[in-house]
Amino acid sequence: MERVPEELPLGRLEAFSDGVFAIAITLLVLELALEPGAIDDPLPAIVDEWPSYLAYVTSFLTIGVVWMVHSTVVGGLRAADATLYRLNLLVLLLASFLPFPTKLVGDFITEEDAERVAVVFYGLSLLALAVSLTFLIRYAFVQPRLLKEHVDEETAAAARQY
Repeated sequence: MERVPEELPLGRLEAFSDGVFAIAITLLVLELALEPGAIDDPLPAIVDEWPSYLAYVTSFLTIGVVWMVHSTVVGGLRAADATLYRLNLLVLLLASFLPFPTKLVGDFITEEDAERVAVVFYGLSLLALAVSLTFLIRYAFVQPRLLKEHVDEETAAAARQY
């Protein structure tokens, strides 16, 4: 099937997206660290970092789920267009931003007032990511010209309702 001029290839979108998701997940682990004085007694210092581990696992799983949904959406497409590329960039922008609020939660989870701000900021970041992913999904599945032939109407309708 010949590509229409306003259509863009999926391969570049998928490869770039996979790279950004991989970097975002890698950035999460780079935030895990011990205090400089921990060399004297490392075990308690490691245990004391539990909030950072919890934040890391939560964000790792979140980015992993977004990547899986993204892969499923792209798998149902035959081609992309400029709007889909832009919506994809928005999803990637927010996914790659997630290490920052994750670090805030890990750093401030035991500080009463700062904890509230960090958790709300984290939640708003997750909400923005979810909304952008929803826009990507809905746009992709209301464009029949972009869908593969084997994507049935029931699947497309379910995606549009997501």
